[in-house]
Amino acid sequence: METIKRNFIKNPSKKNLILFTLLWFLGITLLILSTTDLFIENFLQKRYIMIYFLMIGSTIATVKLYMNYWRNKNLSSNSNSE
Repeated sequence: METIKRNFIKNPSKKNLILFTLLWFLGITLLILSTTDLFIENFLQKRYIMIYFLMIGSTIATVKLYMNYWRNKNLSSNSNSE
């Protein structure tokens, strides 16, 4: 018998989704606070381009996690109804 390994990116549970959403929100908030020096400086400066890429990459990963969750949820609900 084969052991099935659950991949939290391809098959996220609701617990994974909540955890990574909170981590994403905390990370984005801390990055914004650190780049703006607690909202004293302007956020859109050219010297923060790498931080912008980090934020965009983190957001894309979180969106993919949500898409995989909804895809797997819809697949499991369709298989249960048959």
